[in-house]
Amino acid sequence: MRVTNSTVYTPGFGRAFTTDEKQHYKQLIKDSQKALRLRDTTAIVFDFNVPSEKGYNIGIGSTFSDSMLNFTDFMQTMIGISSVQLEPQGQISPSNTSPYSGTNFALGEHIIDLKKLTRFEYAQILSDEDIQEVSNKYPGNKEKLEYKTDYNYVIGSETRFGNQEKLLKKAYRNFGFGMSIYDLDTAKLDYDFQQFKEKNNFWLEPETLFKILTEEYGTDNFEEWRDEDKNLYSETIPESIRKNRIDELNSDYKELLEYEKFKQFLADKQQNESKKEINSRNIKLYGDCLLGFAKSEIWANKDCFKENLFYGGPDENCPETNDIQIWGLNALDYSKLGEIGKDGDTSKLGAAGKLLYRKYEKFFQRYDGLRMDAAWQFVTPFLYTETEDDFEKVDVPDVNNRILDILSRAAKNVMGRNFDISNPSSVMLELVGTYADKSKELTKNTYPHLFSTSYAEYNETPEKFKKIGYHQNKFYIGIGNHDNDSLVNLALDEDKKTKHIEGLKEDFNIDMSKLGYKTEEYTNQSAEDKALEDFRNAKFAEIFTTAKQFFTMPDMFGMAQRINISGKESPDNWRVRIPSNYEEFYFSQLSNGYGLNVPKAYENALYMKHIDNPQLTKKLAEAAEILRQKGPNTEQAANEAMKNGELKNKFIYKA
Repeated sequence: MRVTNSTVYTPGFGRAFTTDEKQHYKQLIKDSQKALRLRDTTAIVFDFNVPSEKGYNIGIGSTFSDSMLNFTDFMQTMIGISSVQLEPQGQISPSNTSPYSGTNFALGEHIIDLKKLTRFEYAQILSDEDIQEVSNKYPGNKEKLEYKTDYNYVIGSETRFGNQEKLLKKAYRNFGFGMSIYDLDTAKLDYDFQQFKEKNNFWLEPETLFKILTEEYGTDNFEEWRDEDKNLYSETIPESIRKNRIDELNSDYKELLEYEKFKQFLADKQQNESKKEINSRNIKLYGDCLLGFAKSEIWANKDCFKENLFYGGPDENCPETNDIQIWGLNALDYSKLGEIGKDGDTSKLGAAGKLLYRKYEKFFQRYDGLRMDAAWQFVTPFLYTETEDDFEKVDVPDVNNRILDILSRAAKNVMGRNFDISNPSSVMLELVGTYADKSKELTKNTYPHLFSTSYAEYNETPEKFKKIGYHQNKFYIGIGNHDNDSLVNLALDEDKKTKHIEGLKEDFNIDMSKLGYKTEEYTNQSAEDKALEDFRNAKFAEIFTTAKQFFTMPDMFGMAQRINISGKESPDNWRVRIPSNYEEFYFSQLSNGYGLNVPKAYENALYMKHIDNPQLTKKLAEAAEILRQKGPNTEQAANEAMKNGELKNKFIYKA
């Protein structure tokens, strides 16, 4: 069966485990992880990936939802994850839905879980009927909506509000009504709201004022605003004038500003609740920390940035821009970093250093660990300016580890003085590209680096990294990330596949034909489809030959869709979703030879590493064969089939 880039998949009948079999399976996975010396398996999750609960799908998922918790439980059981890495969760806009264009401090109101607002702890400021009505009235193809985010329906356009905003406005009106009748649940919610505002005013006030001023001027390009407003938080404005203008705005737009702050309160409350729930499952929650800052944050911290100075990258494939990748992200003024003094003294930090300190401090209040996006820009920056006719690189003294020192101090302030960001599970650095070489050398085997085997034709594989001196606990590797194509499509690229297979044979001295199955479903395929499946199996196994690995949602489910095409506008970017019937979908995909069949990946990883454990290998093969078969594709259906004597085999494992 060849999977294409179509959005909707036709379910097959994959063989799920019964409740009893799952307990045996979990022990098998645990013992296999020990034999392979695995330390951390991370699921990469964007909010828009998350399945919606049936009846509550208005076009996007939320990692704050109960559906996310159930989905996490499923991944913990079937994949053996020990951590979840959430991708950026800031504000986005209808004109730019990339989570990498969002805010650092403000959370995205589009990912607030509306279902939670029906609970007593949220004073029932929405009803089930409110949400279900919007879900039921979806005008498009509801089946496609299961697999593809509809931003227009959720957040609207530049000229009209989406349904998320409409429902949040209704929730806020109900909150106000609850206050007017002295409802006790509402009063408790309001108390928490007042505490949140007081604690977060340093970023909450400018964030919400920026939104108001954007509406007032009709543009978020603050350079077009009056001097008093465009420089409101700059040193060029006297404190008395700033205070008077802020008081004026707070008076003129009091109710609207309260509403904007209330949405941030809801998002923050839900984020904290979600983190506690995920941690209670012994799963760490990592976050993805942006390199850049949103327009609202630049406006509120103008003194931290240099005019006409941007982050970019060297790229000889961009001759039209003077061999520079044009990112358009405003760069920090590195001359205003300052430094962390002895014993963590922050008094010597400059304006830019203080902004970073607060950014990291807030980050560690929300997550257990941090992935630093484009981390080399904070160690060996590549900056450029835009002239009338061209783009020019700007030389900046190397920052070395000064920003990492700021990060460390901020983390200790939140997590405790004994917290160590060089711990293998605290900070991950994304260091890719030729300009990252010095950053790699400065941080190698101190902070874990992240890599993808999608570039295996360039020798980016676990074994190659170990040979150049990486300790296996000091790097993470996955098949691809959000900017890579899916594994399904990688397998269809004949040139790349050939190079990858050559590398696999060189690294592990393996026979590719020994990576398949014995099931009828596998053996009845054509030779071509067997070869494609063997390759996918090998690429999954490869990441489990080292201690730390990650995977994306499309690869876990064997989907052809990619998350994003880097540097290109596409109507499919940042949209791929996992359907609400993810259990059926996952087992159906496995039975068709697609997706991450963990026991098969572990079995092949043991073979690649030449680990001799016949009992474990045999039971992994048995579990993998069951998952590759046709059969009942939910736990409930498997239980019923077992009860009726309809299962042809039963999985039992005893350590």
